[in-house]
Amino acid sequence: MSISTDAGLAAGWRAQALAALEAGQVAEARERLRRALAEATELEWLNDLAVLSHQLDSGDEAEALLRAALAIDPSREDAAENLAALTGSATPDAAWRGSQTLGGPDPGMYERAFPGMARPDIISEHTSRYAYALSLVGGRHVLDLGCGTGYGSEMLSWSAASVRGFDLWRPAPEEHPSWPGVRELRYGHDLCVEPLPQADVAVMFEVIEHLPDAPRALAIAFGAVDQIVGSFPNPVYHGSWMNRYHVNDWSLERFEQELDAAARASGRFGGVELTHHHQAVKSPLLQAGRDPESSYWVVHAKGAR
Repeated sequence: MSISTDAGLAAGWRAQALAALEAGQVAEARERLRRALAEATELEWLNDLAVLSHQLDSGDEAEALLRAALAIDPSREDAAENLAALTGSATPDAAWRGSQTLGGPDPGMYERAFPGMARPDIISEHTSRYAYALSLVGGRHVLDLGCGTGYGSEMLSWSAASVRGFDLWRPAPEEHPSWPGVRELRYGHDLCVEPLPQADVAVMFEVIEHLPDAPRALAIAFGAVDQIVGSFPNPVYHGSWMNRYHVNDWSLERFEQELDAAARASGRFGGVELTHHHQAVKSPLLQAGRDPESSYWVVHAKGAR
């Protein structure tokens, strides 16, 4: 590789860089040319160009621009913060999951689970359900309904052919998550009203109890898929009496009845075939079988014709 001798960039430093290079002092030449670029380049513009490249989904270009800015001036905080956010090396406070409202408007009552949340017991309960679903979605096209921050959608993508997430939540720009394996996260989507794309399986974990018209939402889901893998909290432990975001306090029997009725209401099935799992109080582990007294119920409902 050769260095151009065109006039332009901070001529004095550049001339010294060329002289050092001719003398075989490569490190000295690099430092003097770096100074020349720092004097002659609007590094703020380089940072801004990287931001615009990222918004146009040119992540590689954005990263290259930010790294160039930092190579010229390692003290640039704006470029360093943007590069950290882009590459996932940001600290929790700088990354999307550092948002103070990511779990919902009430910090004392999480409406959404997310990586890094202050309640590891909650995230362990949730991820156990997604881990179970991995065995059911292999090679299939999946809808993650009530996907929240999308961490579960990413888990499903480890075995599914494709995953799309849908949630009523409208994240602020700094809260908007992205995951490498997820085809789409569609926010501002009302599961009780809006149609869904055709797929093979729908996952509905800890969302049905939140829906103002849950029977309609389940019927819409069965109109798009043949199977629903859903969970429901036992209202004895997690009802609306202690969680203001829960609007449906169903028993396990009622949950089963609503799944069956929704399959019929879709016009595609004559009912459902159910496989039961449950989570005991204060345990994230899924156990096979039907247990009306458990803390959470997880049901695999297959449409039956």
